[in-house]
Amino acid sequence: MAKDFPIEPPKDTQQEAEPTDDRENREPVRIMVVGSRQGITAVVNWLVRLGFAQMAEWSDLQRAPNTGQWMRVLTKWLQKN
Repeated sequence: MAKDFPIEPPKDTQQEAEPTDDRENREPVRIMVVGSRQGITAVVNWLVRLGFAQMAEWSDLQRAPNTGQWMRVLTKWLQKN
């Protein structure tokens, strides 16, 4: 399964709450994980171990709209080319 996803981190990522003067040079990209609580926890922990994100960067576990499933969301800020 790990070989299905690139391990190379994206360029220049920062947390959404961090103030910056160059927001016009960056764009937010949101990653959403939807499924069972157990499945989401496993995927989030895996991405944290890979160094993709820190645990504090993920939203709290919440109900996904109209599905009855759970979700967590992560926002990464990427430098525009």
